[in-house]
Amino acid sequence: MKPEIEKRLERAQSLPTIPGVAQRIVELGQQAEVDTTEVSEVLSRDPALTAKILRAANSPIFAHRRKASSLREAIMALGLEATLTLALGFVLVRNLNSVSGRLDYHAFWRRAMVSGAAAQSISERIGRLNSEEVLLAGMLQDIGMLVFDALMPREYGRLAAEAEDHESLRLAEKNILEVDHAELGLWLMQRWNLPEYLQCAAFASHEPELMDLPENEGNLCQQKELGKIVALSSRMADIWVTRDSDSATMQAASLAYEFYGWDQEAFGEVLSKVAELVRHLTDVYEIENTSVEDLAAISDQARETLTLRSLHMIHEAAQERRRNQELEAQNSILKDQAEKDALTELYNRRHLEKRLKQAFAQARKHNKTMALALIDLDYFKRVNDELGHQAGDAVLYGVAQVLRQQVRDDDILARYGGEEFLLALPDVGELAAKGIMQRIRKAIAETEYSPGAGAPARRITTSIGYAISDGSDSRLDSVEALIEAADKALYRAKVGGRNRVELFGPEVH
Repeated sequence: MKPEIEKRLERAQSLPTIPGVAQRIVELGQQAEVDTTEVSEVLSRDPALTAKILRAANSPIFAHRRKASSLREAIMALGLEATLTLALGFVLVRNLNSVSGRLDYHAFWRRAMVSGAAAQSISERIGRLNSEEVLLAGMLQDIGMLVFDALMPREYGRLAAEAEDHESLRLAEKNILEVDHAELGLWLMQRWNLPEYLQCAAFASHEPELMDLPENEGNLCQQKELGKIVALSSRMADIWVTRDSDSATMQAASLAYEFYGWDQEAFGEVLSKVAELVRHLTDVYEIENTSVEDLAAISDQARETLTLRSLHMIHEAAQERRRNQELEAQNSILKDQAEKDALTELYNRRHLEKRLKQAFAQARKHNKTMALALIDLDYFKRVNDELGHQAGDAVLYGVAQVLRQQVRDDDILARYGGEEFLLALPDVGELAAKGIMQRIRKAIAETEYSPGAGAPARRITTSIGYAISDGSDSRLDSVEALIEAADKALYRAKVGGRNRVELFGPEVH
């Protein structure tokens, strides 16, 4: 992971945190010797967790002959290692569901359930033991999405919702930050000190071949088989959670053929097992999921898709789709580089001009208002002079992130040059614009920015000048005129003492 990404992670607000009871479960699992009494004492402090362990012990998933009626009996039936693995999963599913951004956490955990069921079904098919570990690895493989949600609270939920499938989402992540949720999942799990097999599963969940690269020799992720299981489980989960189930079926069947040589019949049998297992898992984990009828219907549809196509046709089509996705991702990267400012990741001035003209034309066409503001940092030169340009860049980046958090998805935000930003607010009138500008000014002033290199955090203020185009002022009949008016108001804010907001009006010349 690039150092700048690691720095951004360290500065991020609202990163997922590991619950205390989960941390204790991890510690127990790492002990050389642990007994039933010790595990029972830890778990019994959490009545809800105790109930889930009992439900798991008596679930058809684990199929124990004798019914467990107490926590101790459940631990004895499941075994210490399986109990700790299940308990860790229960705690993480229960606690990692508060929305810090706009990611659909219900959809996230629904997918996790299907991925876990698929991983366990694949594992059973190929004869791999320790199904509880494989189940948890499948469920938590995408936990890096929660990190993305914390890093990009405004954009990531929409990005995930609009992605055609999971692979498209991963490629979009690479486009934005040059890192995907698999790598961020590894980072988070290492930070939490979770078991190495879970870290490995996250790391290899989309590219198990990474474990064959020379740079990964001696790396913790040497469990290639687990990587293949989890990667295939992700593709299989797409069958139940994406809009194009037929395409997802072909992708997953192609990968199953590549990994294990499964024909249509073998793959279809695993699909049926997944549908059955999801039903039991959603009951044990108490997560709302697709109805039993719908689960079975999707499974039947996928099997029908397989019967209509030969494996060779499926494999060729899947390979072609992957090539197209990679090409689209490369084109998207090039487009993003052309439109975005490299430092702040906001729109650059070149792309801004195009967006502004479109927004202004739309406002005029529909008789809507449009507010436009120029936001300039006060005494920014002092930061560069005292701490150096790298520190100045860090502050600029921090201010850009504050601005992103204060605006809507439809607003136009760009770095206008140097330490100046431009914000256009379609369909916002004078009263609303005044509140927004004051909120932005206050948010920037109250945030501490880390210049890096061990320098103490510092604050910075901003001056804001803005203008409103609503058809009442003939002077504001173009984008250029609106920018010029905002610039005049900004000058008035600077002359007036800085750290203030000024509106362009008749008295401003």
